Amino acid sequence: MKIFISTLCLFVTQVLASPQLQCEFALNGHTETQVFKPTVDPYLAESIDIGGRFRFKAVLLASPTQVDSVNLYVSYQTRRQPMILQHAKFIQPVALKTPEANSLTGRIAVYSPFLGKELAYGCSLFEVMS
Repeated sequence: MKIFISTLCLFVTQVLASPQLQCEFALNGHTETQVFKPTVDPYLAESIDIGGRFRFKAVLLASPTQVDSVNLYVSYQTRRQPMILQHAKFIQPVALKTPEANSLTGRIAVYSPFLGKELAYGCSLFEVMS
């Protein structure tokens, strides 16, 4: 009976844990943090504005048992439309039990093509108990 209860508790813990992506951005001396949750449809993930110059989109695709992939897109906002600067893809990354700064990506710097403005960012992938 004791083994059954332990196994049941482990199963419940795994079901209630869900991945979360936390990214920290630095632009023009200003720092902000954004949190991204899993999605089943990558086309529904929306990009966010960073300082009026850049756009960032994180697509965290996950099944109930694992993270399938993380896609990160950085674009420069031109007058007409966003211009993609970077696409990073992580296939089946491991979500950590506790968040550690920049543990998924390391610290990345991307530069605007016209003014040379720097956007620095880093992301962590970790489990959150729901």
